[in-house]
Amino acid sequence: MLNIFSQYKGLSRSAYVLFFARIITNMGGFIWPLLTLILSRKIGYSASTIAWLSVAIGGLFLPATIIGGKLADKFNRKKIIVIFDLITVVFFVLAGLVEPGTTMLVFFVIAGLFANMEYPAFEALIADVTKPKEREKVYSLSYLGHNLGFMFGASIGGLLFENYLNLAFIIDGFTTLLSTILIIIFIKNIKVDDTQEEENEYEVSTDVNISSWDILKQRKSILIQLIIFIFASFIYDQWSFVLPLYMEDIFLDKGAKYFGLISSFNGFVVIAFTPIITYLFRKLNELPKIIIGISLYPLSYLIIKDTNIYMVFYIMMFAFTIGEIVNMLGSAPYISRRVPASHRGRISSYRNIGYFIGGTVGRVVMGYLIDKFSYEAAFITLGIVGILASIVVGFNYKLDKSIFPKLYENNSNKL
Repeated sequence: MLNIFSQYKGLSRSAYVLFFARIITNMGGFIWPLLTLILSRKIGYSASTIAWLSVAIGGLFLPATIIGGKLADKFNRKKIIVIFDLITVVFFVLAGLVEPGTTMLVFFVIAGLFANMEYPAFEALIADVTKPKEREKVYSLSYLGHNLGFMFGASIGGLLFENYLNLAFIIDGFTTLLSTILIIIFIKNIKVDDTQEEENEYEVSTDVNISSWDILKQRKSILIQLIIFIFASFIYDQWSFVLPLYMEDIFLDKGAKYFGLISSFNGFVVIAFTPIITYLFRKLNELPKIIIGISLYPLSYLIIKDTNIYMVFYIMMFAFTIGEIVNMLGSAPYISRRVPASHRGRISSYRNIGYFIGGTVGRVVMGYLIDKFSYEAAFITLGIVGILASIVVGFNYKLDKSIFPKLYENNSNKL
């Protein structure tokens, strides 16, 4: 048990600062999972309309993510995070000052636009301030902070949703501001030093003018994995789209409250099990972890396919969250260990683009299936996509070992 918690000792100060920044940010980050209910309950859109709005929003976010990735590789990543976070705060507060409707949605989308432009810099920053051998632990700690804040935030969001939605937006902006102040004060040096890069030859910076596409052509398993991220997001993102709609359909006016509670349970499971799973799976390479995680996603949705018993949703969320943890431990360090430091921002932005494409397409498909057929059809579709994605990752695992053999050396005990 001691080893489980001591694995987080000895990391850089910046890793701990980012951990606390994630906690604070996500204590107010409950607006995003409530977006579906805001659009359906507060504004009155149908499932299909919400899905197409997601596509439109995703269409705006895609170029923003690409621009953010390029800026992250060209300019100081800390400054990019601070500037974009402050803009995000302003529009969160503005969204909280208007009534639910088109204007609120516009302000919220603008806030999200700059938050997404900032994200590649944040992901690259995590890699910059950590050594390759401790990367998984740092991502695990950051993810733990994300969910520690979200566990409390989700319950607060569920309680504020009915009568105090405006206050929820303002709280979200305030917590983002606090986390930004932490980064301003405590993260001083984000330059990747040469000794760190020497620990993994695949991370050594190359000519920044070489296109990221050339990097991907040379390292094809990364390109395949970026495509897999699309399908993983297709399945994963339904926890904030199909799940709240399904719970609202079953539990009516209690749906938002119940969804907030199981979302908090998601955070609790992350906090309780992330250190344990990080320790137990420490000898497993990234892609086998991704296979396990992606397989658990559709399984969790199938658990609630034929039930209206509220407690079963906790079983579903437990299975889903374990899959989320294992997938994170594989996917978060996967890119950073195989991409030159000079291209981290851009290729991280491609991963985020994959998430957007998978999430938005998933919402359109699920919205169509729900409106034209049933929730059961939607859940079965998620199961099929999950199985196919897991099979492709299995084939990519063999390719990855041939392209990055040094990452698999001295690991004969790994799958």
